Amino acid sequence: MKTILRMTAAMPLLISPFALAGENVPDQYGYIGGHASYYNFYDNDVIGSGGDGLDDVPFLGGQLGWRFAPNWSVQGWYEEVDGDAESKYNSGTRLDMKNYFVSGRYHFNDHGLLGFEPYAGINVGEQLIESLNSANSDENDELMTGVELGVQRAFFKHVILDLGTRHAYSQDREYWEGQVYAGINLAFGISDDNGDSSDDEVVAATPAEVVTGDSDGDGVNDDKDRCPNTASGAVVDADGCQVYESMQNRETSVIYFGFDRDTIQGQFSDEIKGVADRLNAGEQGRIRVEGHADSTGPADYNQSLSERRAESVKDRLMKDFSVGSDKITTQGFGESKPVGDNSTSDGRAKNRRADIIVETEEKEAQFK
Repeated sequence: MKTILRMTAAMPLLISPFALAGENVPDQYGYIGGHASYYNFYDNDVIGSGGDGLDDVPFLGGQLGWRFAPNWSVQGWYEEVDGDAESKYNSGTRLDMKNYFVSGRYHFNDHGLLGFEPYAGINVGEQLIESLNSANSDENDELMTGVELGVQRAFFKHVILDLGTRHAYSQDREYWEGQVYAGINLAFGISDDNGDSSDDEVVAATPAEVVTGDSDGDGVNDDKDRCPNTASGAVVDADGCQVYESMQNRETSVIYFGFDRDTIQGQFSDEIKGVADRLNAGEQGRIRVEGHADSTGPADYNQSLSERRAESVKDRLMKDFSVGSDKITTQGFGESKPVGDNSTSDGRAKNRRADIIVETEEKEAQFK
């Protein structure tokens, strides 16, 4: 068991130096979840005498956390084993154990492998140990400090898988223990969606000069009225026909890509579906997809990468949402149109994007 724990602890460190940024975990969010862990008690002093020890045992618990910056988060967690902690020497010792911990984590936001993002952290808390062999036994309260290493990955938009290992040391009885864990977190308050929208100026038609004495009262004499029986109060042109105001609408959605990647991350499926739904619902218009890249690497490679990103969005709109190819145009701009500072990690992440621009036109009848 010690060997398994040590290998699990080393995995994030082995992955990080060789990984490319492919993770899809949001930059800021809160979360709540549950986990299962498997404990290994390296020393016998956890019971107190040094002559007896505990067998490996699973714990169950929950956690609550807040990732307040792209690289930093805090988490509180609780877990317990109810009467299942037993002597590994068959002495008959049985314990209830509860853990309360708080940890601070550093996330390697620019590194990942197969969509997993590594992290490292430190933790502090207390371990409550109560013997079930004696009704009058006191509850031991152990101050614990330790470290943790793990990886995370987002599935769908609000579900995050957390895998890792923790190792803690008792400051009171001076014993070591370790665990491997797997948790599922439900994210809320996600704040890495930088999409925006805007409307173009409305172009309004100029009402025709009002002329009295016509049968439909639209201000155009009957001998010049090409549209008789217009609605009462309608604004008409010189031929007596209804005037429509043309509304040119332009909305932009933004999705982001991993480093050197042109594949669309699952958390952006809703944005792409929303764009497709507008045209599939009957609105007249077109979609223009503009791909971009950060300044890492040669400019001609980034130009090609930006074009592939735009084409990736087009393919998703056509294959998954049945948008006609004649309604979609694509263009790559390489690194020529940054929206963030390419000298910083956050700025480069904002530049690895595709802008999905929907242009539609609506006509509204004008009345006086």
